[in-house]
Amino acid sequence: MTHRAVAQAPQRLGRAVPVGLLDLRLSPRAGRTALASPDAVTQGLATAKVFAFASADYPGAALSMLFDSNGTTAVGAFEFDSTSALVTAFTFTGGAYEILSVPGSIASYATGINSAGLIVGTYEALGPPVRGFVKNGSTFSDVVFPGATATQALGVNNAGQIVGTHIDTLGEHGFVSDGSAFTSIDFPGATVTAAAGINAAGDIVGAWANSTTMQGFVLRGSVFTPIIFPLAKSTVAYGINDNGDIAGFYVDAAGNTHGFLFANGAFSTVDVAGARATELTSINNDGLVTGTFFDAQNEGHGVIGQ
Repeated sequence: MTHRAVAQAPQRLGRAVPVGLLDLRLSPRAGRTALASPDAVTQGLATAKVFAFASADYPGAALSMLFDSNGTTAVGAFEFDSTSALVTAFTFTGGAYEILSVPGSIASYATGINSAGLIVGTYEALGPPVRGFVKNGSTFSDVVFPGATATQALGVNNAGQIVGTHIDTLGEHGFVSDGSAFTSIDFPGATVTAAAGINAAGDIVGAWANSTTMQGFVLRGSVFTPIIFPLAKSTVAYGINDNGDIAGFYVDAAGNTHGFLFANGAFSTVDVAGARATELTSINNDGLVTGTFFDAQNEGHGVIGQ
C-alpha cells in the first residue's frame, strides 16, 4: 500500500481520505501482479490458509468493500462511480443489501459491528469535520474526539467500546472510547498511530507508521507488541476476536498485498483465489473473516470467508 507518514485534514471521503486504514484501494490500483507464492510461505516462515470465500458486492456498484461482520450482518461501503471518490455505507443481511443512511452525510463508511448490531463508521457532512458515528437501533450519534480536526470510528466490541483515529495539530493518533471518555493511543516513536479493532478483553490492534515504515501492533493493557508479518515491507493489523486471533494485510517484498491471520503465535497468509490483492479487516469468534479483494481488472469486491 501507499501510506503517508503525516496526515492532513481530509477534504472528501473515499480515495482522498488521508487516514490510511480506510484508503484500501491504493495498493492494488498500482497495477501490480500478485506473486504465485509469498516469500514467507516458500521459506517456511508462515503457512497458507485456505477459506471458502463468497463475494458481497452492492448491486450496480463499481467498487464494494466489507469491513466487519457479526455473523448475521456485514458492514461496508460502495461506490457507484469509481471516478467520484465518494462512498456510501451499506449493510448486508440474509442476502439483502441496504444503504445505511447516515443523517446529513454526503459520504460514509460502515466499519464495525458488534453482536448486538451496534454499528460504527465514519462520515462527512457538508461542513467539517469528518467524524465518526454510532448507530444503535435507529438512533445515530456522532463520535468526535475532543479538539480533533477529524475523527474516524473503525471498530467496536460487544461492550460498546469504540476504537479509531483522530487528527490534531500534532498528527494522527489512535483512540479508544467507552462512549463518553476518550483515551488517545500512540505507539512509542511513531508519527502516526491508528487503532482499528478491539475485542471483549479490551485488546486493541492497529498500525503505526514513521517516515520509513508502517507496521501492526496489538495493545494489551498498557503494553504494545509489534505485529509484523515475516519478510513484509509493511503490515496492518485490523481485526481481533475474543480468542486473540488477529486479521489484517501486508505488503510483500515485491509490493503485492495479501491478507493474513495471526493465531497461536503463528502467521498464515490468506489470498482470494485469482485476486491481485487481498486485504482482511476482521475475524469473528467463529473464525469468519471479512475484507476486500481486487480482481484482474483491478475491480474491488467485498468478501466473506469461512
